[in-house]
Amino acid sequence: MACADEYWEYFRGSAQLWNIDRGDVDQIEHWEDLSPSGVATRIERLGSFADQAAALTTPGIGDRDRSLLAAIEFSARATAATLPFERDLAMVAGPFNFVTFVSVLIPGYSLVTREHGLGYISKLRSMPSFVDGWIDGLRDGARAGRVATARGVAAAVDAIDALLRRDVTDDPLASQEPPSELNPADAAAWRNDVVSAIRDATRPALARLRIVLHDELLPVARSDQRPGICDLPGGEEGYAGLLWASTSTALTPRAVHELGMQQLALLDDEYRLLGESTFGIEDPARLRERLRMDSSLRYTSADEIIADAMAAVARAETEVPRWFARLPRSACNVVGASNGPMAYYTGPSPDGNRPGTYYVNATNPAAWARYQLEVTTFHEAVPGHHLQLALAQEADLHPVVGELEVTSFGEGWGLYAERVADEMGLYSSPLQRVGMLTLDSLRAARLVVDTGIHALGWSRDAAIEFLLAQTALDRVNAASEIDRYIATPGQATSYMVGRLEIQRLRAHARQRLGSRFSVTTFHDIVLGSGMTPLHQLARSIDVWLDQSLSG
Repeated sequence: MACADEYWEYFRGSAQLWNIDRGDVDQIEHWEDLSPSGVATRIERLGSFADQAAALTTPGIGDRDRSLLAAIEFSARATAATLPFERDLAMVAGPFNFVTFVSVLIPGYSLVTREHGLGYISKLRSMPSFVDGWIDGLRDGARAGRVATARGVAAAVDAIDALLRRDVTDDPLASQEPPSELNPADAAAWRNDVVSAIRDATRPALARLRIVLHDELLPVARSDQRPGICDLPGGEEGYAGLLWASTSTALTPRAVHELGMQQLALLDDEYRLLGESTFGIEDPARLRERLRMDSSLRYTSADEIIADAMAAVARAETEVPRWFARLPRSACNVVGASNGPMAYYTGPSPDGNRPGTYYVNATNPAAWARYQLEVTTFHEAVPGHHLQLALAQEADLHPVVGELEVTSFGEGWGLYAERVADEMGLYSSPLQRVGMLTLDSLRAARLVVDTGIHALGWSRDAAIEFLLAQTALDRVNAASEIDRYIATPGQATSYMVGRLEIQRLRAHARQRLGSRFSVTTFHDIVLGSGMTPLHQLARSIDVWLDQSLSG
């Protein structure tokens, strides 16, 4: 479909930070344009793509084309809605902020050819142009009142200071492996060129960014008392757009808030059952406090964390053929990370040189609860994001639905995978099943606190206290979670909304098909069309059911 091809090429060429995340060496030397004019031009262009896809969605088209057009329209409108907030808030203080890009994602390419190596050096040398455009964009956002919190800006300044204090040869950007086809002498020369580019280009650019953050943004940054975007000009409309972009539904902030409260009440019933049998504690609040305070339930060794994560992936890979008819060819590696979120997944690189990778940040072992490693692994790796993203990339799908994320679909699948892992018998002990509940509590609580902060005007402290009351997080991790939601409004609501819809569709399919229902077929249908908004996923399930029932 020409519209899809054109949109894919446009998106791939303009969303260069996304290309860094996916390790696209074909675009390695390019940067994203986050200047005011660059963002305005992209928003206008995205709108035209969305209108074109909507006009092509006629009653007579097939379900596969309808899914593709729905994905184009949603991706274009959702990207346009989130761009200003990602530039001004998330790139400064979110979990995938610019320092994380510099420390973890940019030096993670799979370089093969000499041209790849030259592209990497070119990327480093052109970073000043990107940073200067972003600085102009941040100033534009500040004039509109869109500034990260003072806490978030100060943390970004501290992170840049820590990078700049390191010796240039110890800079994370210097850790990139040279192209594999280079001989040792050429590889050594390439490394010298990389260090020169860091010294001459990236370090001065980061120093300029640090000055702007500290001298210009910090004085006008938002306080912890009113960190939500509801207090910004146009904040109510902006949050409605971000909530829609995250959930792909028309749920209002109030409806999302109430959904979270309902799920927390249902989870307390599960806590009572598992808590009594596992710890002899029936009261959910007492159980969560025990999980929070018992130091014996914390890791003490980074090596043990990585080993346990690898064991969980291996166990899942043994069992998945009974639940999934299609399995990815790409392996799922487990890698320790020294920066960024505690755990995250990146899909295989488009050229196939880099496998799917599950990153585990074990630099502070005590931050990891033993009961939460397995559930996190099943979410991020197998049967979670690795099956979802690697299968989509390997299938005969247009890359618009194979690679462009619909958050409610992708994160909904990850959370659904945590519960499927329980059905598959993957949790190694009752304690690990309790851990499954603790993460469910977090995702349900996110519905409450995200809307509380950004629609109801909650303070940072009020949101932290709610998380402490409803989850097993300690205060440090609860604060980190809340800071994430402040920097990425709406995103955290996608998990539970998506999971509940996938579960609803599975129950709907079982009810209609009865004894003919097959969970492997259901999983194939859900993952088989790639990433689509939830309303289109529901339509695809109904098309499958109608075809199955008609023989």
